[in-house]
This record gives sequence, C-alpha cells and structure tokens, in this order.
Amino acid sequence: MTIWTKQSPPTTLPEADIGPAGWSGPVPSPGLGRRLRLFFRRNTFKMTVLLPTLLAALYLYGVAAPQYESEARFLVRGRSGGGSGGGGMSEMMASAGFKPASEDAMGVRDYLESHDAVDALRHRLPLVEIFRRPEADPLARLWWSNPTSERLLDYFRRMATAEYDTTSGISTLRVRSFRPEDSKAIAGQLLTLSEELVNRLNRRMQEDGLRVAQEDLTRAEARVTAAQLAMAGFREREKALDPARSAALAVDTIGQLEGSLAQARAELSEVQRFARSDNPRVTQLRNRIEGLTGQIADQRRRLGSREEGVSQQQFDEYERLSVERDLARAHLASATASLERARSEALRQQLFLMRVVEPNLAEYARYPKSTLSVIYVFACLSVLYGLAWLLIAGMREHAS
Repeated sequence: MTIWTKQSPPTTLPEADIGPAGWSGPVPSPGLGRRLRLFFRRNTFKMTVLLPTLLAALYLYGVAAPQYESEARFLVRGRSGGGSGGGGMSEMMASAGFKPASEDAMGVRDYLESHDAVDALRHRLPLVEIFRRPEADPLARLWWSNPTSERLLDYFRRMATAEYDTTSGISTLRVRSFRPEDSKAIAGQLLTLSEELVNRLNRRMQEDGLRVAQEDLTRAEARVTAAQLAMAGFREREKALDPARSAALAVDTIGQLEGSLAQARAELSEVQRFARSDNPRVTQLRNRIEGLTGQIADQRRRLGSREEGVSQQQFDEYERLSVERDLARAHLASATASLERARSEALRQQLFLMRVVEPNLAEYARYPKSTLSVIYVFACLSVLYGLAWLLIAGMREHAS
C-alpha cells in the first residue's frame, strides 16, 4: 500500500522525482505498536477510567455472588460494687452491680479474629466448604480447597469482623457468607467460643487469685502441725504436760506448807507458855512442825532436782515451743482470713458475656454493594487520572 502526501516540489530535485500532480514519493505505514500508542493517547480517559469501571460493573452486576450478613452484639462485664457511665445500658448494668471490662472485651474481639478462633471453628463447622459454596463467584470464594492456616485466617478476616465501641462498651460481630444459614451458624459459634473464652478467663483469674492464699494457708497449716508435734515430743520426752504450770504448782504447794508451818509454830509457842513440855498438845504440835518441815524440804529438793523437778533449760525450751505454737496459730488464722477474702474478691471480679443481639438470619444479600462499588471505582480512577494528567502536563511544560 502506498500513501501519497501533497508537498511543494523541491527546487533542488529533478523533475522526474516528483509524483503526479505534485505528490511526493511513497511513505511506509506506521507499525502496530505505534498505532496502539496513538489509539491509547487519543482514548486515554476511556481506557484508564471508563473501561475498568465498565468491567467492574459487569462483574458486580453479572458475576458476583450475593453475600448474606449475620450480625450479633454482646457485652463483657465484670461484677463489682460500682460502675461507670457510657449510655443507658452501661448505667443499668452499673446499677445491677457490674463494671465495664474494656480490656477483656478487646481481648475477646482480638480472639474472634485469631488463629485459635479459626481453628476451633474448623472443628465445629465445615468452614472451608462454607467459603467454597458452588454459588460463590470465582473472585469472592476461597480459592484453596485445603488452605494453610494463614491463608484461611486472611480470608476469614475479610468475611468476619468484630468491633468494640468504647462509648457503650458493646462489641459488634458481623459475619458474611454465601448462604444466610451459614452466616448465622458461624456467628453463633463465634459467640459460643467467646463465652468459653470468658469462662476460661474467669477460671484463670480465680486460680491466680486463690493460689497464693492457698499456698500461704498450706504453709500455715504445716507450721501449726510442726509446732504441735514438737510440743508433743517435748512432753513425751520430759514426762510433763506443762513444766511452767508444774513448777508454779510446786511453788504454790511450798507456799501453802510454809504457811501451815508458821501457824503450827505460833500455836506451839503459845501452848508452851501455859503447858508443860510433856503435854500431849505440845507433842502433837512438835510432830506437826517436824512433818511440815520435812514436806517443805522434800518439795524444795524435788523442785531443784534435775530428774524430778524443772530445769532452766526445760523452761526455755518449753517457752520457745509455746511461742512458736502461738505464732503458728496466729499465722493460720491470718491465712484462713486471707483465703476467704481472696475467694470473695475472685467472685466479685468475675466476668460475664451477655448477648445483647442474637445472630440474625439474613433475608436479602447486603453484599456486594454493586452501585456504591461502581461509583467508588469510577471516582478513584477519575482522581488518579486527573493527578496523572497534571503530573505529565507539568513535566512537558518543564521540558519545553
């Protein structure tokens, strides 16, 4: 194919080199690449904005499968004597003796989007089959029939979200799938898993709170037992229930005998003033004085004897054992009271998960939002096109 272009004949060329009617010689046609570049340059807006928007609209309206959403809401609260504001629900819960548990609620939210939750769901529901239903479109469905845990978690986070409202303290759970009953089943199982997590947290807090108090009580009981065994060994070894009491009784007995001896001597002195020495009354009083003196001497000997009396070492050992026993009993009483307080505190700090809204069975598909998505695609591409055009125009102007 030969293309002729009209040009003024050059004055330096021979007459024979000019074509008929003043047309120049043959010019080769542009290649395919150049023609594509020319076409793209003349239709840049159509190719970069309108065509992708049209493709997105064709996919969203003609190919994309409907996705049904199930929503549930719950509260995580801890029992306490006070509460805080944050809406009518929070005030009502505070008046009932509950307090907000924001950290625990955020922990439950993070758990719902974790590997543990997905793994637990796979044991309770055919999670992979749910996300690979036959009616699912090729782009929105789970691509792998046997996905790794990381891929399944990434896809699950696209289809299930959990949000925590710091103002009201309410957590919102939303689950999407290609069948309404699947969405409701997943949401219900996630709520069940959340309740089980809260129960585990309760048990952990109670165990942590009671463990120290229980260990202290065990040590106190062991101390009391050791003190009692030591006291029993001492009594069996020394053949005395209470050396201090025995010594006190011995001293009291000596005091009584000395009192009787003094009285007998006084009576003898009085009788001797009026009676003869061979008087029976005088003889009786002398015998009594002699007997009392012997008893006092015997009691003093027994009290000072190491074998029959109580030595200073025995006193010291018994006093030490008595003090240790009293301290052990006081420790046991304190540990018992601490354990009771720990139990009361564990019950007061118990967590509760309360379902505010049960998972619903969707009646119509809320996703994909075709019209809104098409508008977003068109708006974003238009903005990018405008920015690119301004950048290129500025570069050309700067280059010229």
